[in-house]
Amino acid sequence: MSKKQFRSQASSGKAAGGFGAFSSSVFGSTESSALSYIQEPPDYAAINDVNVVVAVKNLSKKDSTTKAKALEDIQLHVTEPRNEIEEGLLEAWVKLYPRLSIDSARRVRQLAHVCNGTICSKSGKRTARYLPRIVGSWLAGCYDSDRAAARAAQDALTLVFSSAEKVVALKKTFQGAILAYCKDALLHETLQTLSDERTVSPADAENTYARVVATSLAVVNNLLGSMPLEETAKHEQVYEDIIGHSKLWDFACHSDSGVRRSIHRLLQTALVEQPILVQSNRKLISTAYIYKGLVSDQTGSSTDFVITLEALSVRYPSVWTEDYSGKKPALSRFRQFLKHGSRSGSIEFWTAAKSLFTSIPSDVLPKTYEEAKDLLIAARDGVARREERFSASAAWPAYFTLVSTLVPDIDGEGRQKIIAECAIPVIAEYLHPSPETTDWAIHGAKTAHLAAQVFKVPGMAALLEHEWPKYAEQLLELAKTSQPQQSKDFEKSQMQVAAAGKRWATLQRELYAEGLPSTAEATFLAANVHVAGECAALLKSREGKPYGAAAVLEELVSAHELRLLQDVDFRTILVDLLTAEDLSWLAWPSRRQLIRCFYALSSEHFFPGCFTRVLSKAVDRDGSKEESYRLLKELLPRNAPTDAVSAARESAPLQNFVYDMVKPGPGEVPAALFLQLHAAGALTTETSKKAFSRLVASLADTENSEDLALTLQFFATMDSAILQNLASKPEGDQLLSNLLRLEQHEDEIISQKAAAISSQFSASPSDASAKTNFSIVLQSLEKVSSKSLTMDALNELTDRLMGDQSSVTDLKQMLPSIDVWKSSARAAVRVPKASLAILSPLGGAVNLVQASSPGEQGPVEMDSEGLSQALRIAMYVARLLASTDAKSKLAELEAQWTVVALLHMCVILAEDKLSVVGTNALWQPSNSGSTEVAILDFVTEANTVLNGCWEALRPVKSANEDDEPTAYGQLMLAVRQLQHGEGSESPALCYYTALADASITDNLFELHGHGAEQAKDSEASLKASRLRKDTMSIAAVIVGQQRSLAGTQIITRSCNELVADLTDINLSNVQHRKAALEQLVLLNAIIHTQEDAVASIAKQRLIFLIKRLIPALTDSPAFSIKAEICKVLSSLLPSMQDMYGDHWSQALSYVLSTWTSADTESVTEGDAEDRILLTHATLKLYGTLRKLSKSDEPNDDLVNTLKDNGDNIYLGLVTLLKTANGVSDGAHQPLMVTHELLARQIGQLPYQALPDFEELFPLLYTPSHAIQQGAFDLLRKQVVAAQEQISLDAALEKKTTQLPDELLSLILEAPTLDSLVDAPFDRTMPLPLQGYLYSWRLLFDHFDGSSYRVKTDYIEQLKESTYLSGLLSFTFDFLGHSRGKPVVASKFDIQNYMSDTESSPERDVQWLLTHLYYLALTHLPGLVKSYFLSIHSRQTVQAVESWTAKYISPLVINASLQSVAEWAEKSVKEDPENEKMSVKVGMRSREVHVGYIVDEQTMAIKVVLPEAYPLASAQVVGVSRVAVKEEKWQSWLRNCQGVITFSSGSIVDGLTAWRKNVTGALKGQTECAICYSIIDAHRQLPSKRCPTCKNLFHSGCLVKWFKTSNASTCPLCRNSFNFN
Repeated sequence: MSKKQFRSQASSGKAAGGFGAFSSSVFGSTESSALSYIQEPPDYAAINDVNVVVAVKNLSKKDSTTKAKALEDIQLHVTEPRNEIEEGLLEAWVKLYPRLSIDSARRVRQLAHVCNGTICSKSGKRTARYLPRIVGSWLAGCYDSDRAAARAAQDALTLVFSSAEKVVALKKTFQGAILAYCKDALLHETLQTLSDERTVSPADAENTYARVVATSLAVVNNLLGSMPLEETAKHEQVYEDIIGHSKLWDFACHSDSGVRRSIHRLLQTALVEQPILVQSNRKLISTAYIYKGLVSDQTGSSTDFVITLEALSVRYPSVWTEDYSGKKPALSRFRQFLKHGSRSGSIEFWTAAKSLFTSIPSDVLPKTYEEAKDLLIAARDGVARREERFSASAAWPAYFTLVSTLVPDIDGEGRQKIIAECAIPVIAEYLHPSPETTDWAIHGAKTAHLAAQVFKVPGMAALLEHEWPKYAEQLLELAKTSQPQQSKDFEKSQMQVAAAGKRWATLQRELYAEGLPSTAEATFLAANVHVAGECAALLKSREGKPYGAAAVLEELVSAHELRLLQDVDFRTILVDLLTAEDLSWLAWPSRRQLIRCFYALSSEHFFPGCFTRVLSKAVDRDGSKEESYRLLKELLPRNAPTDAVSAARESAPLQNFVYDMVKPGPGEVPAALFLQLHAAGALTTETSKKAFSRLVASLADTENSEDLALTLQFFATMDSAILQNLASKPEGDQLLSNLLRLEQHEDEIISQKAAAISSQFSASPSDASAKTNFSIVLQSLEKVSSKSLTMDALNELTDRLMGDQSSVTDLKQMLPSIDVWKSSARAAVRVPKASLAILSPLGGAVNLVQASSPGEQGPVEMDSEGLSQALRIAMYVARLLASTDAKSKLAELEAQWTVVALLHMCVILAEDKLSVVGTNALWQPSNSGSTEVAILDFVTEANTVLNGCWEALRPVKSANEDDEPTAYGQLMLAVRQLQHGEGSESPALCYYTALADASITDNLFELHGHGAEQAKDSEASLKASRLRKDTMSIAAVIVGQQRSLAGTQIITRSCNELVADLTDINLSNVQHRKAALEQLVLLNAIIHTQEDAVASIAKQRLIFLIKRLIPALTDSPAFSIKAEICKVLSSLLPSMQDMYGDHWSQALSYVLSTWTSADTESVTEGDAEDRILLTHATLKLYGTLRKLSKSDEPNDDLVNTLKDNGDNIYLGLVTLLKTANGVSDGAHQPLMVTHELLARQIGQLPYQALPDFEELFPLLYTPSHAIQQGAFDLLRKQVVAAQEQISLDAALEKKTTQLPDELLSLILEAPTLDSLVDAPFDRTMPLPLQGYLYSWRLLFDHFDGSSYRVKTDYIEQLKESTYLSGLLSFTFDFLGHSRGKPVVASKFDIQNYMSDTESSPERDVQWLLTHLYYLALTHLPGLVKSYFLSIHSRQTVQAVESWTAKYISPLVINASLQSVAEWAEKSVKEDPENEKMSVKVGMRSREVHVGYIVDEQTMAIKVVLPEAYPLASAQVVGVSRVAVKEEKWQSWLRNCQGVITFSSGSIVDGLTAWRKNVTGALKGQTECAICYSIIDAHRQLPSKRCPTCKNLFHSGCLVKWFKTSNASTCPLCRNSFNFN
């Protein structure tokens, strides 16, 4: 390798001995520049942290990524609070930073500045002595061309020097060091010193050098511009050295635009701050900027260049003359500069160039026509370049300035020629473009304005006056020679004429603005009159077809209306053309342009009459309505003159035409025309009103969807302000309600359009329009019909009107009429169902209404959803109070407590109807159940509002009647006033007001408690009610004020009085029965609300009462009285537990008689409710008797009675269960409660054989969850208990056992996902689905406890039909296997299922299906596997197999292996036949190892269960074969595996079959007489029989015998032995 390769290419840019210079020689070297790539490495020994040493060393690497990573490590180190900046690190950093700050990699430069700021900031004052070495690089970095790097340097500077004053002080202090750095970088550094050409690409080296030069120039520029003169004077020589060096000015033509911009800006600053430096170097600067700069490529710096040149020319014009020393004249250089334009510069280039043109010394500018033309053509080429179109607004004025500057210095004829050849072509090209003048075309915006500025050129006015008539003739020639209508280029030619006319008129307007002399104005006017006359004549002769000529007239009128119409000749031309008697121009193709001209005459006296004629002709177009539409649209635009609009309003034909035009379903053109005429004011108020009324009314007709869509489209095109204004007027009062109704339209397009239109009606509640719109809401609430807005639409409208605000300003304006609400609530009340006594707080008081109720009231008006007026208002009010601050504004209403009372009453009615359908007329039930969901939401929301009211209300009454009533008193008064309506008081209404009273009072006492005052008030209330003998009121007081009445004497006395009265109960007639019912109701109310009420009754009196009430059960024909007596007995009998007598048997006897008669008595619809009430009461009474019998010291008579009647009780409950078959309780909560009570009682019964229990199977499909559950519990006990007898009968009678047909009929039709689409999963499992799945549970129960033979019969029966496939198909669909996403079953107890314990019904179904699938794999593995193999979907197969292996198979495998283990423990070990057999079960490995000992050798197999067992078959593998051939051995293995596969997966059966094969093969085998063993060494049985003695020998033993005896004789009989 030669030494040349080691020679450095970097050398000092400075002479030896210069500042910081270095040179290399064999004798020694001096220090290199701080920016040079050749640097002496820093001293690492002073750095203690080895990691920092490594990072600092990496900063000298060539790779930029390595340096960036090292800088990040150093930054991380120095930012650590506990790390101090070592002196060694600081010294090394100062040495490396200048070079890092100019690195070619942007990331390195950025990180270097960041580290520098952190290090200097943390080092503090220690940095000061190092600043001279880094300050230059630091400041230069602030001007980096990369923004991120420059920002990093600036941030670092701000971090160390936190204020501008400190930065200025830094520059003052270290100005010398900064200038030394810049001088070195500018004058001495080169490409070779900054970059190593061996490792740096030429492009990167160029960029690095340009960056260093540009930033250094920027630093010098900054110092010159920001430092005071006295500071710069201290280093005047350095500035002179820099600016006076020729190398500096070579940068003005440098290839890098950043360098050029920097030198230009430096010169600009020097001209202002240090002009002396420039003056002394004018020759250098002139050469750099005039000789070289004008012809150099200044792309990217051209604007700065021309600004600098302009400033230089103003300050020192001599740079163009005396100081210029170029070989070619300056004018030649200037011409080349102009020819290239701005070189993609900004618009400021031409602004500066304009000033430059006037600053150049006149001696340099041309004096002859030829030189001037050459210069102007070059300038023209520059401004006309394509890239100058965005700067045309400044470029062409600069050109005209240059022309204006040159023209005065040129002699006479040459001057005119220059204007004609270099100025007037601009006008000619603009007016009439041609190939000859295309180079003079002005591009960009406002071309007319730019072209008009040529008028400023001296001598231009006279020449233009001379040329203008010629231009007019060219325009007319273009119009006259335009193509006829038949030509394919007709449109194109007319557009050309119109465009030429527009340019003609526009240029004149701009020229007028420049200030024309009077002679030129006269020339222009004469030309315009001539053009107008010729165009009018042309239109008449060609029947208006050349609309280009009309466009010329339109442009003239538009641009010069005032000026031209003052001329009589011009006005006459227009009047003659447009006011002809036949108005033929209305049918011309050019009428649109002529209408504008016609409007120019609107101030003339004849215009109104003429325009009326025009309108009449327009609406009468010989039946062509479309033509009339187009003509009217053109005649009456929105900016039509006032006189035209007035004439239109007075035109009866027009008004009638418009009204006939606007019909339901208007087309697009008529609709747009109507809105245009309406906006222009051309329609009368009456016409607009009638038209809008017709269109709004048509929205109510929803039959014609096509017309409806068109009408909606009409309203959609209207402005929001117009729409809201229309809705506030009488003709549009139904607009919003119709739109909201249409939002529910079945046609999606119509509903979307209606929603989009109605959304424009949002407004603040404080606006007048909002108040008007709220009247629409209130109107829809106060007048209800099938056409009323739905509640969803009303709520949405309310939300829109409220906007984002939740504050109500005037609640009264937002509430409907209280009287309307009150009357509608009364109208909705009906006689409550008798069964509601089970749920009502007033209990049997419901029956008092039943006993005295009049006939049903009249019908109640419902909306389209079946909601009554009372309910609609209640839902609206509840939502308003819940979602806004309206509740806090209730106190402002006079009727605030009436609002609360009505809302509470509607909630009570809604809860009753949700409990029992049809109990009132609050709404009509829907088949889909969506209405009930909305009602439930309303009840929840209303109760929330009411609870807030109760919390703020105290149950305190006024001390005296004369005092003002308290809030509680006002509320109670408002509640009682609800029952006072028109006519007589309704008993049902009295009941509901009493119920409202009781519930409100009870809630208040529960929330706020009570004191002595409340107790006194309660006693007074009870006394007053008893004096009035108002049973309903008494019951309300007892229930509502139960807490304050507790322990009072009056309640005890009332209880005992009732007991005494009932002891003499008389049920002989209706009056007595009514009185008895009232007494029973009150007694039950006291007993159920007062815990110690029964204890307060004397024992003897209690005995007499019970002994009187029990017989009364059979005396009374009324179910309600019987039910109340049963309730009394349920409460009183526990107090008589120690009393013996026949009352126990009598009570139970009545209960049983009631149950057993349930299926024999035929009851009417009215009695059905009473039957529910009585059944519930008897079940409660039986529950009480049963509970007493289970107590610690039960009554013997009671125990014996229950024991003696056990069978009757069982049959009675079963009878009740059977009577519930087919009866739904989903919409009847009292019945549901009764059914649940019945199911609980049945579930507590011990097992008892029930004959013909198969009759109960249909109950599994009864539409009652409780009945299904009760029937299932009963049947399950029967099925499981019956299997033992069934198995015994099958064994004795040897007949095939069958599953019950009734059960199989229930699983015949499997559900599908499609059939469950509308099924409710909100509260419980859908009942049909539950019935189907429960039927399968019962079917699998048949396998528990049954024999193998019976199980086989069941399997065969199921195999013959498709029962199981239906279950599995539904299972895989519901659990998600068909979609490839099965449910996660890890949280399910798969082996057991408990109903109603999951969080949602859907999860409950998933659990049950998983459990059934597990049972199917356990009992029917073969059938499941067959179905699995028949599945065609690969996705389903994979999902089922993996899911089964994960969740189900481990359980099945564990159960199977556990059964094998139990069999091995019992049968194998205890059975003598199996003494040679051994079984080992591997639970983890899923294997069963079986061995059989034969003559001290073990025959062994193993059974392996796969992960997806039993979907995948068990594998039987041979381990050790003994005594049999391979063919037989494999036959045994296949036989064993087949038995396992086809015998319901029983491994025990397979192993038993294998053992039988083994023992069968070895049975009768004798020992070999030679070896005395059955099995030889080759594990073979004796197979060679002696033909004489018939003994068997092993073949191997015989061969050995023959060899050792040297004879082929039998070892025993010694006869010859034929071996083969």
